[in-house]
This record gives sequence, C-alpha cells and structure tokens, in this order.
Amino acid sequence: MLRRILQELAEAAPLALLVGAVIGGAMVSLVTGTLGQSTNESLEALALGSLQVVTPVGVSLIWICRCAPLRLAEGVRRQLRQPPQRARVSRPWTPSLEEMIVAACSAMLLVPWFEGGLLIGGLLLTPRAELGLASELQQLIPLMRASDLLQCVLRAAVFTAAAQAVCLRKAAQVKNSEVELAALLADALPECLLVVMGLEVIWLTLLVPLHGAY
Repeated sequence: MLRRILQELAEAAPLALLVGAVIGGAMVSLVTGTLGQSTNESLEALALGSLQVVTPVGVSLIWICRCAPLRLAEGVRRQLRQPPQRARVSRPWTPSLEEMIVAACSAMLLVPWFEGGLLIGGLLLTPRAELGLASELQQLIPLMRASDLLQCVLRAAVFTAAAQAVCLRKAAQVKNSEVELAALLADALPECLLVVMGLEVIWLTLLVPLHGAY
C-alpha cells in the first residue's frame, strides 16, 4: 500500500505544483488587477479561497487526470485475470477499501504540493513580490487557520476516494478482453468529474451553512 501511495504521489506531485502555481497567480491577478483590491486583501483571498474552495477540488481533479487512467487500466487487467467461472457469479458490487484508502492518502499528500504551488505562484505576482517570498509568507501563514487546513485535507481525501470508487466500478463491469480502454476512460473520467463537483456543491450549499448555523 505504501509503495502505491508513493507511486501516485510521484506521478501527480509535479503536475499539482505546476497547476497550483498557475492558479495562484491567476487568483492574485484577478483580485488585484480586475477587482482592484489591495495586496493585503489579495493575500487574504488567496489563503482563504485556496483552502475552502480551490485546493480540495484541484487536488482531486489532478488525481483524476494523472492517476485515474492508470488505476482504471490496472482494474481492468485484474478483472480479466479472474477465472471465468468466478466472473459469471452474480454478486453485488462492493468497492475495494484498500484501493480507496490508497487514493485518499495520495490526495492528502498532494495537498501540500498543490497548496505550496498555489501560494508561491500567487506571492510571485503580488505587487510587493520584490520584498521576497519569506516576508510575504510571514504575513500569509497566519491567515490560514488549522481548521480550514484540516477540512481541506479531508475533503480532498473524500473526493478522490469517491473518484477511485467510480474507476473500480467501471473496471468491475468489464466482462471480456474486447473492451476498448479508450472508450472506458471516456465514460469513466467525466463521471469522476461529476462526482467530485457534486460532492463540492453538496459541501458548499448544505454542509457549510449547516456548520455555520451551529
């Protein structure tokens, strides 16, 4: 399990860092340029917006783009290696808990990479970028609450585990070697995206107001 987690981290971490930097720069440019907000407000928006909205979904989407095709292909190969008599047995589908734990742990480890890239990209494009990253980070880190960081990590883990469950279900439906992996991917990846976005909408529209009410 540990080897699989490290493998997924190695596959997705560079992309998470790069995409995070691009999104962070875009967020700061939007707040300071288009909306005309001050540097302090742009840093606050970067810290709060990244943890509460951007990072959980971003990490899950990166995992879907980079790791989901590989996990789906592995699932198909495992399914086809099953004995024919076992494959014909009709039983309710249940996801592999181990596979979902691996995906969740990978997402949790990807959060620092994505968040780090996002903060670096955003800080480099602030009007005070010439002051240096160290001084900017000293002002930015106190704005990030531990509760927001914990929720961010847990949401990324849940979203990614749900996407892994979709891949496992699609692989379990394969009955013969004539299936086209490209067609299976074309069907599975949009469903993964819809699941992640649906969970995010549920979080923002139902759970966040409920938490605020108490």
